[in-house]
Amino acid sequence: MAALGADVIATKRSGPFAPAPPGLRWLSDNNDELLREADVVVVAVPGSTSGLINATALGLMKPRALLVPIAAGAVDFAALEAVLNARPALRAVLDVWPSGCWDDDEASCGPPYGPRDWPGSPAFASLPNVVALPGLAMRDARFWADSAALAGANLRALAAGQPVQHVVRNATHSGRSPTGAAWQTSFLSLE
Repeated sequence: MAALGADVIATKRSGPFAPAPPGLRWLSDNNDELLREADVVVVAVPGSTSGLINATALGLMKPRALLVPIAAGAVDFAALEAVLNARPALRAVLDVWPSGCWDDDEASCGPPYGPRDWPGSPAFASLPNVVALPGLAMRDARFWADSAALAGANLRALAAGQPVQHVVRNATHSGRSPTGAAWQTSFLSLE
């Protein structure tokens, strides 16, 4: 990110990096200070970390900040949804969800793909300030091998006039936000 002109700041429990990676400016060991200063907050903590990004933490973030959590346990998703509804300029890219990846403790997704609760709430997918992804970042080599095998099997089945597996359909969801605004969104769903 520093190569792109970003001022990269960091915090961690055990103090400054020694030596600091190139392009990284140490801020402090105070998460509150980092949340107040950062334009983009990438939460890269162990999966066992819980509650780090809660309503209080979200309230400290800049009005137009972008949140990118990498570990689901660190996020209070109910608080995040409420804050994103209340603060439309705050943004989030969500690729992790409370149930992880099909509840697989090894975080390896195979067919059918994606977390069971994607999106964590259909309202997440409808918010204009959210990019909701189905757990794409946590894919491992097994996922890609399984995907290639499934694609090959489906091509062979299609050529033979047989049914294919895991057909993707367009799904539409609608509802009302906590503020009463109507929403409707479409996304792909597996059969």
